Amino acid sequence: MNLYSIQFVLFLLIVFVCYYTVCRKKQWICLLAANMVFYYWTGSINMIFILATSVSTWIGSRYFQKCTEDYKKIKKDADISAEEKKRHKKIFDKRKQIFFWGIIILNFGILGYLKYWKVLTGNTVGLLLPLGISFYTFQSIGYLIDTYNGKYEAEGNFFKYLTFVSFFPQLIQGPINRYDAMGSQISAKYEFEVERTKRALLLIGFGTLKKYAIANLTYEMVSLLLDKPERNYPGCIIVFGILLYSLYQYADFSGGIDMVLGVAQLFGIEMKPNFRQPYFATSLADFWRRWHMSLGNWMRDYVFYPFALTKPIKNLGKWSNKKFGKHSGRVLPAALGNILVFFLVGLWHGAQWNYILWGLYNGIVIAASDFLSPVYAWLNAKLHINTESKIFQLFRIARTFLVVNIGWYFDRIESMDNLVRYVRNTLFYFDAYRFNSVRVGAFVNIHPNAFKIVLISGVIVLINSVLCEMGKDVYELMHKRNIVIRWGIYFVMIGLILMSFTCVNIPGGFMYANF
Repeated sequence: MNLYSIQFVLFLLIVFVCYYTVCRKKQWICLLAANMVFYYWTGSINMIFILATSVSTWIGSRYFQKCTEDYKKIKKDADISAEEKKRHKKIFDKRKQIFFWGIIILNFGILGYLKYWKVLTGNTVGLLLPLGISFYTFQSIGYLIDTYNGKYEAEGNFFKYLTFVSFFPQLIQGPINRYDAMGSQISAKYEFEVERTKRALLLIGFGTLKKYAIANLTYEMVSLLLDKPERNYPGCIIVFGILLYSLYQYADFSGGIDMVLGVAQLFGIEMKPNFRQPYFATSLADFWRRWHMSLGNWMRDYVFYPFALTKPIKNLGKWSNKKFGKHSGRVLPAALGNILVFFLVGLWHGAQWNYILWGLYNGIVIAASDFLSPVYAWLNAKLHINTESKIFQLFRIARTFLVVNIGWYFDRIESMDNLVRYVRNTLFYFDAYRFNSVRVGAFVNIHPNAFKIVLISGVIVLINSVLCEMGKDVYELMHKRNIVIRWGIYFVMIGLILMSFTCVNIPGGFMYANF
């Protein structure tokens, strides 16, 4: 059951009505039932995996809390000596560690087996990945780590926790939610609000525009340009294909996120945004703070900081400080942490070498940029560049866009032979004068209106992004317009979506649905 299917619309309508009528007193039970139906619909075997993750992390969190409570009782007991209290603390800490690492290994073991076993063994037959397994695994492990560290109390009701893990909008492709932000929202009671519903529907509609009128139409275009190495396209066409892929990936992923955020809003639940105008970023690090924000935040809190703050890495920083100076000592732990994080993000995308290279490319570029920041500052001062000027900011945005799109070569082109060929053609066989003739020949079977729809929809997305970057509330701006202008914009968006149906035979699924 896909977000853009008639079945999902009917399913959502039924859940929505029940949520605000039949289940008004216990709305979370309605959500839990909807979650189970939705996930069972995606494949009954998938229920085993999500239940295994939910049960193991919930039991682990309850055990951590019990250990903490038992130790507090011992600590308060005046009849127990200080030495005996220390001994008990070591015992409880050891037990917690065993439980913690056992659950971590179990859940990442399941994820690793399902995600990588087929690739690593070269087996052509393998299990299909359960819907959203990476997202709910990361979400549950984040909860486990937080309760292990005592950030908040463990949820006592397993079924409320299961509602959090299996919340059906997020299962498609995230975002990766945190329990301290979502737990209380799931348990709360909500009244139906017209304004909230209208805002949610506009967000869903905007996400649908991105998915249907941009992503679905550019998918085949990208494939025709980047999956045909035998045609030996010139560099100008390869660059065009990468730019289209950049557009496709953003429209597909952020469009899907808009839709799931809107669906959650229908039930009064506000999930954290996952995108913040990433193509307005002024550095590669800034780009990744704006793209797939929930994954970036998860990696920062549960990988980057724990790694960078380990004793060996801190000692390495001190050594670098003595050997090469304060800047090196400060940057080196962060640089190594960034390289590790992006290596893992690349591995998360897949076990193929292109993803590993893509992750390392991003990590190394960010690390190198941090090391070279004094050089950049010196150059700007020498050249008398006003780094606060709008022209310089535009230059930084353009530079970042270029660096990001170089990275998309590694992300999109899986074969190493093709990657080398495409990079070579980009650098040494650009042939810009052949662009139009080759493009027309490559797109001979593409519907003639497809590119026009993508172009118009892209302009709408760009305008929306500019307004959001300026801090404007697009819903409020729309709401203030007179009814003719407002509904004119709505009808243009609806028209573009409907027209897109005539340009593709089978709408593609979300690219991150099985991550």
